Amino acid sequence: MNIRHILLLVIILFISGCTTSGQLYYIDAKGNEKLGCDVEFVGMPSVDKFAVEYALSLCAKSIVKKGGVIQEEHLLMIDTAIPLASCEQAWTHELAKQQYQAKKLTKKEYGYIVANIDLGLATVNNCT
Repeated sequence: MNIRHILLLVIILFISGCTTSGQLYYIDAKGNEKLGCDVEFVGMPSVDKFAVEYALSLCAKSIVKKGGVIQEEHLLMIDTAIPLASCEQAWTHELAKQQYQAKKLTKKEYGYIVANIDLGLATVNNCT
């Protein structure tokens, strides 16, 4: 092996180590097993695990609401509420990162907010 192959292998291992993912399967009304969700977050594994948890919980709740059956019932019990953004603002990656670095958000809150943003669910906090 030459140095390029070793370097490429190290880069691949490093990148894959920064990826956190999860899948959720369910049983439909006909008894067929189907993939309901396949999520992946890349960045900070200690925070991304919470982003995966948030996304899978929302997915599980949606599947059950539509009549599907899941094995991971603990996902249904997860409180997916997130802190509100400042008045007249919606969460953005930049705002969430600033709040996290200022220690105003826990890793779990930050992960949930990242997933909320990435899922297109972030809305403006109208404080009126």
